[in-house]
Amino acid sequence: MNVLICSVGRRVQLIDYFKEELNKVGGKVIAVDCDPTAPALYHADLFEIVPRIDNPEYISYIKNLCRKYNINALLTLIDPELTLLASFKEEFEKEGFLVIVSEKKVVDLCYDKYLTFKFLKENNIPTVPTYIDIDMVIQDLNEGTIKFPLIIKPRNGSGSVGLHKVANLNDLQIFWQENHDYIIQPFIESNEFCVESYIDLLTKETTNLFCKRKINMRAGETDKSIVIKDSVLNDITYEVIHALKPIGPVDIDYFKTKDGYIISEINPRFGGGYPYAYEMGQNFIKSIINNLKGIPNTPYEKYLGEYEEGKTMVRYDHFIVL
Repeated sequence: MNVLICSVGRRVQLIDYFKEELNKVGGKVIAVDCDPTAPALYHADLFEIVPRIDNPEYISYIKNLCRKYNINALLTLIDPELTLLASFKEEFEKEGFLVIVSEKKVVDLCYDKYLTFKFLKENNIPTVPTYIDIDMVIQDLNEGTIKFPLIIKPRNGSGSVGLHKVANLNDLQIFWQENHDYIIQPFIESNEFCVESYIDLLTKETTNLFCKRKINMRAGETDKSIVIKDSVLNDITYEVIHALKPIGPVDIDYFKTKDGYIISEINPRFGGGYPYAYEMGQNFIKSIINNLKGIPNTPYEKYLGEYEEGKTMVRYDHFIVL
């Protein structure tokens, strides 16, 4: 049983986990990236340097690697490639290569932050107010619905790349003149939370769920966090999954305000902080292996989290010499 993981970048720990779990069942993890200095490449059983995902030959290249290494399933760790793989999902699966990615409409909705906002509002799920019309922003500012400071960030983006904080209308208007593909949101100063889930590829039911409160962020990723259990957070997560219908690993970010939890982002892939969930017993990789064997995983019990509350995760840097 072999799994191909695309755009592995710096996700060393995740590749180590895949390698450990797959080796137990006689399988291998094959890592690919367009950057030969991507550290995670050198932790896989095998690796290949591939073209960039915007190369017209990229999909053909990946298909050939699937044939070369007898791949059972493939997935990606970056948002832009989710849409690409979802677009060719049927083509891969005709050749027997399972693509672990949600349907394209789900992926596109999550990648576009304004579409995410609209979807959540339509389903009465609390979310961060999001604007693509500066006139609506000015109107709500005048009515007191929102107030400065505001956040401006790419409509399609990951982490904190391109994020700007503006404190007055003049700065907002100047920035907006040249950045119409951005969204505008109120700056929310509150505790941040994350829920990592696994939705079974066979039954489409939630089989793993892990909650944490973020203590510190660095470069758009969780640097320190603490394990929690919260039935309210669980319930909202189930609402999202029921309405959205993703599959595989899903990472959902929340703020907790005086009015309760609100969703800031949905990522239908392994989140950057997944290693924490794995170490606390939430083994999504084993769940994937079961599914590849044709075995459905046991549905998750909402309020009986199979992990210990109160543990704290801290991340640190390491290096390899090539």
